[in-house]
Amino acid sequence: MPVIGKPFLFVVSLLVELFVASASTSQVSDPSEALTAEAWTSLCIPFSEDDIASANLSQQEQSILPDLCYRPDLTPHIFGSEEDRGIPPGVDCTPIEWCDSYEHCTTVCERGSVVLDPSLQKAVSTQLELSRRLPLCYASLLGTHNSGISLADGYGNLDLAYQHYFRWISWVASEAYLQTNNQFLSLTDQMNLGVRIVELDTHFFDGDLRIAHCGGFHSNLDRLITAFNVLAKLLHHNIRWDSETIGCEPSLSSIPAAEQRTLLTAMQELADWLAMPQNEKEFLIVFFDDQIDLASWDMVPVLLNLTLSVFPIDTIFTPPELLLIGGVWPSMDELVARGKRVMFVSGADYGLAMNTVIFTKDGTVCGWREPPLRHFVGAPVCSVETNGTYPAEGATLNGQLYRVTTCELQYGPMNCDFIWGASNEPLLDEVSLPEVSRCGLNSPSPDSLTPARAAATIWTWADGHPYDPYSSQNQPMQLWMMLQHMLQSFFVGDDSKAECGATSTIDGRWRAVKCSSILPTACRGNGGEWQLATGVRGTCPPGYEWEVPHHAKENMQLQSLLKLNAGPPVEAAWLPVAGPHWNITWPAAA
Repeated sequence: MPVIGKPFLFVVSLLVELFVASASTSQVSDPSEALTAEAWTSLCIPFSEDDIASANLSQQEQSILPDLCYRPDLTPHIFGSEEDRGIPPGVDCTPIEWCDSYEHCTTVCERGSVVLDPSLQKAVSTQLELSRRLPLCYASLLGTHNSGISLADGYGNLDLAYQHYFRWISWVASEAYLQTNNQFLSLTDQMNLGVRIVELDTHFFDGDLRIAHCGGFHSNLDRLITAFNVLAKLLHHNIRWDSETIGCEPSLSSIPAAEQRTLLTAMQELADWLAMPQNEKEFLIVFFDDQIDLASWDMVPVLLNLTLSVFPIDTIFTPPELLLIGGVWPSMDELVARGKRVMFVSGADYGLAMNTVIFTKDGTVCGWREPPLRHFVGAPVCSVETNGTYPAEGATLNGQLYRVTTCELQYGPMNCDFIWGASNEPLLDEVSLPEVSRCGLNSPSPDSLTPARAAATIWTWADGHPYDPYSSQNQPMQLWMMLQHMLQSFFVGDDSKAECGATSTIDGRWRAVKCSSILPTACRGNGGEWQLATGVRGTCPPGYEWEVPHHAKENMQLQSLLKLNAGPPVEAAWLPVAGPHWNITWPAAA
């Protein structure tokens, strides 16, 4: 006789899965503490007059000498450290060396080499396929914060060297942490992980448009950079933090200004990725985080010409084309069908000089807003709270595009906003992203994207599904699935593999199960409402279709219906996906 359901065993399996997932996420803390004034005095001796004379310090640099000292307990050699954080823990890729012109190097992931688990690849492609079918203002698209400021392209290459200097500065005097790169992986790898809103910090300096993290006057940071550069001179180290390049003063990343990537090469990387055969259905949104100074310096025509030199105008969705279709935003699938592959959005409004090609962020692109993460309210509310800075904001997936970014940069005792002793939290990370993604926030855009962080945005397929539900990736889960397989084989015979898709009552995630299981069918009404139908798998009542949830909030609503089912306990419901390819048919035939 067939097995009708095992809610208890299903709960056990989920608890094991969640336990292993939580155990795999660890927080790394810095155990060091600042030295006391007494300890500083006992360890520190002034630099010699000869050292100071040979350093040829400016008057401003000399003024910071009382804050610095020579510590004989520390080696002045700061290069060639065994520590290397260019490849994040748990990331599998091809290691290569990124070196600056002085041959200071960091081991990073070769562009496009990051390995993705097949199940994660399938989940990413499934969610993107669903988003591409929705009107753009209702799509959920993973982004990254300052996508181009990546260690894979040298940004932050000298962080470890400068971090060593903290121990020589009286008002830091500790093993404080320095990180000036927002990302570790290349643009190619970020897009392979599902990123479809790419942020390029665009500035003009050193005779070119470049990807750069540049800032205005920050007294704490400027003082720290001065201390770094004075120590480099006194210790005869051949490095210098750029704080004088016009247009990027100071650079907020430890990379020479002239070696910061040009916008042209970054744009070409995006175009090359779109041209790959496997990406023929993809559409990108490129956000220029730029400055109004580009207009003052007459650089807007240069930006437009550069854009059109990489992307032909007929592949770009432009503001005039939106007006031609009545201002109603199409889906990405519709845009790709018309030959459109990319659209550009600018953080600064250059007016008529740019609006033939580039959208302005504020007001013109689905009411684009960037509220802080601390104002996000999770399920079941799923909204962005009203606050004093932004207009009244409401529910997620309401037609207004919410892009939320968080920053993990750390300048020793200062956070990303250069506030002394302040935290960067809350962060978009493995802990917060599941809830944010479950609510369908349009574009969560974290720092430090990795496969593990991308996996935290998945609301469709559960880990290991659909391809290998008995995967050794999660040994406790593997043992449970093997036990479940043996039990079902005993009762129903081994007449089928796990080749039918179902959504779980417990966590709303999709799993591959035996087609011989007895479950209700998930039926969707035209307005997105759900009903459970018993009987033959895939059969729905009039007015309903056998469909997958169109987006994350619909998936959550279906899960709520399963939990509240008035009949016997239901552990899952059939979805119209099946092996071996697990492709979505939408709407599905009964």
